[in-house]
Parts: sequence; C-alpha cells; structure tokens
Amino acid sequence: MAKQLFRPGIFILLPLFVIATALKIWIASVQPTFTTLRTVNLGGENAYYRPRGDEVSGFKRSQAKYHRSPCPALNTLANHGYLSRDGKDLTPDIIIQAIVQVYNLDAALAEVLVSPLADRFTLADLGEHNVIEHDASLVHDDAWKGGDPSYVNATLVSNLLSRSNEAQQLSKEALAAHRREREAESTATTSDFEQTFTFQRALISYSESAIMLLVMGDHGTSTLSVDHAHSFLMEERIPDDYEKPTSPVTLFWCMWTAMQLKVLSFLSPILI
Repeated sequence: MAKQLFRPGIFILLPLFVIATALKIWIASVQPTFTTLRTVNLGGENAYYRPRGDEVSGFKRSQAKYHRSPCPALNTLANHGYLSRDGKDLTPDIIIQAIVQVYNLDAALAEVLVSPLADRFTLADLGEHNVIEHDASLVHDDAWKGGDPSYVNATLVSNLLSRSNEAQQLSKEALAAHRREREAESTATTSDFEQTFTFQRALISYSESAIMLLVMGDHGTSTLSVDHAHSFLMEERIPDDYEKPTSPVTLFWCMWTAMQLKVLSFLSPILI
C-alpha cells in the first residue's frame, strides 16, 4: 500500500500560522512603549506592614481588625497604605484611584475591574466564593477546603517560581503552564469545578495573570522576575526596585495578553 503523503492538518495550521504572524507584527506596531519607568513611594506612610495571625481575616463579615482579599494586588496596596490599612470602608472610586496611581492601569481598564464591586465594601467581602474569588487560583486553595480565602499557599507559590528559567525569570509559557496545572488540579479535586469555572471566571483568572505580568514584569522581554513574583504573590509587597510603566496598561493589552496566556496554556504540554 502506498504511503500517505497528504496531511490535511498541515494545510489547516499553515494559514493560521500566517494569520497569527501578521497579527503579531501589527500588534507590535501599535504597542505602546514602556521606555520610561517611574518609582512609587514605599516609605513613610506607604511603608510596608502586613498584618498576621488572628488580627487579619479574609472571611466575609469577619470581626478581625484587618480585612484582606484573595487578590494580591489589592492586599499589596493595603499593606502599603495606598488603600486603608485595615482594608475596610472601600468604594470602587477608591480602588480606581489606587490602582491607577500605583500600577498605572488605564482608567478604562480600572473601571472594568471594579464594575462587579458593591458601592461600599471591605477586602474580605471579595472572598465570597465565585463572585470575585474563584477556584484554580494561582496561589490560593480552592474554596471547598474551607480555608481563609486570603491565605497564600506557599507550596503553590513555590511551584510557580520553580518554572523560572536560568535567568530567574518567569515567561508567559511558564505562567500559562502553571495556570493549566491549577485548572487540572481543580478539575480532579473540586466536584463542581467544570460547572462553576465559567467562561467569565476563566477570563478573570487569565486577566489576573496578564495584569501581574504587565504591571510587575519586564515590558521588553514579557517576563516576570522570581524576586518580583515572590514579593507580590507571597509577601503581598511592592518590590523595592519596582518601577511602574509610564504608558498606562490598557484594557486592550490586558485582553491581548490574557488571550496569549490562554493559548499557551492549551499548548503547554508540547511547549514545556
């Protein structure tokens, strides 16, 4: 029997590759430049303090002195006094002001991020399951385990950081592979994960990773240093050498990076 030479998969992938390449070139041509970076104040009233033990809680309606959330970006702002130190009596406008000032997010993106929030809330309110908080988090346990939603799982942080390259940098591929692994773990252990991890929650989870990369990472190489990732995720602290991008991080770039991470997550078994 003659050997089959026709492989239809090649003819499907070839035009997709051409389209993707053309899109990448166009994206690069309109990408805002991040050549000038700026620091933020980390001293005085913005010095780092992270509450610990019984004085802090991520449970909704907790009576603890300090409230924290499953979101490292917001907890970091509270730990540095850019939000109220106790994490209470917050409004969407207060959040917008802080994330624009410190992370240099575009106002339109900031508006989208705060749109699900109540008119007044505490950081612990964000720990309500499947509202803002979701399963398959990068560094937090799934809700069924019953732990504090703001608790950072050091093992998950270590697993993520172990994916860094020889230069101690986390690439998009590394972040995507960790996201895929977390989703696989939740699929295997969380009974209703496939029903509750909707398209919207998946979009939120990949957008969170995208924003971390765009805000805390190296804009020239699209990588995130291990030091910055550990400071931000484990310590919920702004790195001492952090510099925010001069050009605001836009909704477009957040969505584009999130889409890249999702595609890389799908491809991670053959890329990593």
